[in-house]
Amino acid sequence: MSRLLRTLLLSAILPWLLPAPESMAQDSQAVVLQYHHISSSTPRSTSVTADEFRQHMEFLRDNKFTVLPLPDIIKALKQGTPLPDKTAAITFDDAYISVYTAAFPLLRDLHWPFTVFVPSGLVGSNPKLYTSWAQLREMGEAGATLANHSVTHPYLLERKPDEDQAQWLQRIEHEITDAEQKILQETGQSHRIHAYPYGEYSQQIEQMLARLGYIGMGQQSGPINAASDFEALPRFPFSGVYTPIRTFAPKMLSLAFNVSIVEPTDPVTSSKQPSVVLAFNGNYRFDALACFVNDHPMQVSVVDAAKQQYRVVSLAGNGGRRFRYNCTAPGRNGRYYWFTVPWVNPALPDG
Repeated sequence: MSRLLRTLLLSAILPWLLPAPESMAQDSQAVVLQYHHISSSTPRSTSVTADEFRQHMEFLRDNKFTVLPLPDIIKALKQGTPLPDKTAAITFDDAYISVYTAAFPLLRDLHWPFTVFVPSGLVGSNPKLYTSWAQLREMGEAGATLANHSVTHPYLLERKPDEDQAQWLQRIEHEITDAEQKILQETGQSHRIHAYPYGEYSQQIEQMLARLGYIGMGQQSGPINAASDFEALPRFPFSGVYTPIRTFAPKMLSLAFNVSIVEPTDPVTSSKQPSVVLAFNGNYRFDALACFVNDHPMQVSVVDAAKQQYRVVSLAGNGGRRFRYNCTAPGRNGRYYWFTVPWVNPALPDG
């Protein structure tokens, strides 16, 4: 078990060790769950089994979570409408067939809404792997949100040979707008919510989404609230080693910081140890603020105490294409505040 999750579990068992301030306000927030395959025969790195998925859903049911459509949660947060404590949205990337065969029947029985992020050009291309438009329409008629995951599911940050910046940005814009048009044509739905393939994006792509009037969804962990970046909203990814219920529970009960990234504002980096400055806005336990990368503790230092600005520095190098800085602080009732800073180095290969 990672040091981060050991810390979270210890706090759930012994919350009096790090009491939360009495005046901590309970702001509207939600957790968004992210899945790919619901199967035991697909790659473990992108899969949970049907039994694991059922355990997750039973946890939400037994702990009285309110499961709402993702567009409703986003609208409530943007408009300042209160949400119930323990609000959740369930999402699936890539429109895999196991979502229809394994997840859909259970969610229909629970009468719970969910979102499928659809790569429009892959739908129906392989019936053993992807859903068909008819199956997506069936789920949509039962209350599923069918949202945007591009046309071809590309690495958005990678340029084609001899493609300049303007051509690259135009191609990415077409990946998004053409997918939205196809989903609308086939299902009657258009929500302008785009999930970045592989969770990769840049500041330029965020600005494009904002100009087009879209919400962006990443794959970095953490709950969402009104202070979140609506062009890169976090979700908790579940697959492989991240499926056990003992680690699922503290994530679902996590709390959203009011926090923003001061610098750098772009997640694209060539550094193995980029530093980041975070600005908080709340009555948090800064003496217990802890950040981790790949199970390694990070250095946290004060930049400006009056402005609640802190610099986070990795003491260990990161060799992968994508990596995350996870920061937590103790909150009320043994729950933990959680915020993740995503990074991507597009010069490195995936995997």
